[in-house]
Amino acid sequence: MDRPWYGQTLSILVVEDDVAVAELVRTLLNREPGWGATVVHDAAAAAEVFRHVSVELLVLDVNLPGISGIELLDVLRRDPGWREPPVILMSAAPEQAAVQLTLAREGAIRCLAKPFDVDELVTAVREAAACCVRSAPARSA
Repeated sequence: MDRPWYGQTLSILVVEDDVAVAELVRTLLNREPGWGATVVHDAAAAAEVFRHVSVELLVLDVNLPGISGIELLDVLRRDPGWREPPVILMSAAPEQAAVQLTLAREGAIRCLAKPFDVDELVTAVREAAACCVRSAPARSA
């Protein structure tokens, strides 16, 4: 995939509190050439990653311990350093009003219902990454 404004590797942050699901997602995404997935298990760790790493795509579990994934997204969006990466939500209850409201906002690409098909996850990330490239601002040389 042509990613003129990305680095050599698409930086993906996965925020998932279920360790088994998190490791599955990391493994699947890291198998794809040019993708690099990092996993954290709670909102505080995710916020810390965003302070230090340029995350290009966010895969976010809705039901996290402490604050929810949706609350985390609201916190991140208020941060002046937020760069609006595409967001893929994951939820066992995608019909929740909060999920639907978040999907309606710009920046949330889609919600994967748990349990999800592994091919569906890879396709969702591929589509979100392609969306980024199409909407990326032109760089000056």
